Amino acid sequence: MKSEKSWGRSDMSSSSEITYCLIFDTNALFQAYEKKADFTTFSFNATFEHVVGMIEQLDIYEYVTIAIPSVVWSEMEKQIIEKHDELLITYKSTISKKQFPEYSIQENPTINYPEYIKIKIEEYKKEISGRGNSVIEIPIASNNRFESIVNRAFSKLPPFEGKDKKSDKGFKDALLWESVLEFALKHHNSKIIYYSKDNAFGEFLLKEFAENVSASSLFICKNENEVKVQLEAWAKEIDKYSYQPIEDYDENKEIVDWLNSGDFSVQIIERDFGLVEKGRLITSTTAHLISIDNIESLNSDENSIEYYIEAALQFIYELKDGGKTQDTINVGINVKMLDDATYSVEDAYRTDEDETESES
Repeated sequence: MKSEKSWGRSDMSSSSEITYCLIFDTNALFQAYEKKADFTTFSFNATFEHVVGMIEQLDIYEYVTIAIPSVVWSEMEKQIIEKHDELLITYKSTISKKQFPEYSIQENPTINYPEYIKIKIEEYKKEISGRGNSVIEIPIASNNRFESIVNRAFSKLPPFEGKDKKSDKGFKDALLWESVLEFALKHHNSKIIYYSKDNAFGEFLLKEFAENVSASSLFICKNENEVKVQLEAWAKEIDKYSYQPIEDYDENKEIVDWLNSGDFSVQIIERDFGLVEKGRLITSTTAHLISIDNIESLNSDENSIEYYIEAALQFIYELKDGGKTQDTINVGINVKMLDDATYSVEDAYRTDEDETESES
């Protein structure tokens, strides 16, 4: 039987010792390669660093195991390779049509990028485990879980609920969930945070977990703030006398305030980014910021600063018959702050095309 791979402080293969564990889904770690296209290296996004920083600030890194499922590593490897190939074709097409006397662009010797990035991923694994944190890899669910996966597919049980409930959309989610279940069954009396922005992971799966893994507890968190609340609760349990809450990090206070302002709401609705539904039955639309999951500074010069933001937005539509409908989506947003301290939404796009929740 496969056991967890460990790169951290100690050998976690006999992991009945694990009491507190934080498991990441792919969507919590995804890099926005369109906006920050560095394919010479590999890393998770800023969210990972923020969460690790919370664990360190609470001084509970000796107690909390960070787990990255094999499914997540595989998905992220596939994502960077696909985006590399896509953007490289676009880049070559662009530079082939332009010539400048100031610049000379030379192609390096042919590189097998899939092999190249595998090496970078292994280097990154060693890097994130070399800071004192215990980091393990949860293997793909064993053959023992195959029958459960098949039953989910045919019964269309969560997380087999992609767009229009197409079962094939949820296969990787189901494989990931079964890996989490199998991990929990092997580590009794554990408290687990599963950090996922996937709408498929909800009350049904929490109930299923409680019925199958009665000795452990699961908390599904959809944003950094929910993770923060749970980590602080763990810190109080571990040592209530030395517990100190996480200090508010206000480096991005100004842009956060703007994201919660009416100006942002107007821009995200009025500019045509394809996020807002159009139709003769809709009389008005309002936008609400539900959560901010990641803010990264991309580029800056004397005239502007560019940011990439991951957030959840809720659009509420009022209809001609007096009814309302709403749509909650995860989005990636490109924002530029100009030198006069005004903000402009340059681009915005959905990051959850197959995971949208709609309510009437």
